[in-house]
Amino acid sequence: MAEEPPAEPHASRTLSLLLGAIGIAAAILLWHSLVPVIPPDPGWPSMATRLGAAALALLPAAATLWLMIVAQMAARMLAGTIDPVRQPDTPFLLTNQRAISNTVEQMLVFAPSLLALSAGAPATAMPYVVALALTFATARLGFWLGYLARPLLRAPGMAATFATTSITLASAIWVWLT
Repeated sequence: MAEEPPAEPHASRTLSLLLGAIGIAAAILLWHSLVPVIPPDPGWPSMATRLGAAALALLPAAATLWLMIVAQMAARMLAGTIDPVRQPDTPFLLTNQRAISNTVEQMLVFAPSLLALSAGAPATAMPYVVALALTFATARLGFWLGYLARPLLRAPGMAATFATTSITLASAIWVWLT
C-alpha cells in the first residue's frame, strides 16, 4: 500500500469530490450498458423467481467481500500477526480491514434493498435490478483496489457504491409505497 502524501486539505477534498463524480458517472454508464445484455427470464413474473434472481445477482458482491477476507487472512499469516490484539497490524491489514468493514456496512443496506426491489418490481424491471447488483459489486471492487493503492483513490468506488445503494433503496421504497 502506498503511503498518502501530505496534501492541502482543500485540494484533497476537491480531488476526492472529482474522483467521486467520476465514480458515479462510471457506475451509471456501467449500469446502463449492463441492462440490455441481461436476458429476460420467463419465470420473472413469479416473485419467487425474481427474489432468486436478485439473490443470485448478489453473489458477485459476496465474492468480492470473500476475496477481501481471504486477502486479510493471507496477509495476517504472511506478516505473522496471528494475534491482532497483541501484535500491531501492518498498514495493509489496517486498510484492508477498513475496506472489509465498509463493504459489510454497505451490503447491509444494499442487499435487503435489492431483494425488496426485486420482490415489488414488475418482471420487466428485473434487468435493471440485476444490473444494479452487478454495478454494486464492481463499485466495491473498485473501492477496495483504490483504497489499497492509495486512500484517496477509494473515492470513485465509494461514490459509485453510495449512488448504487441510494438508488436501490429509494427504488425499493418507491415500489412498495406506490
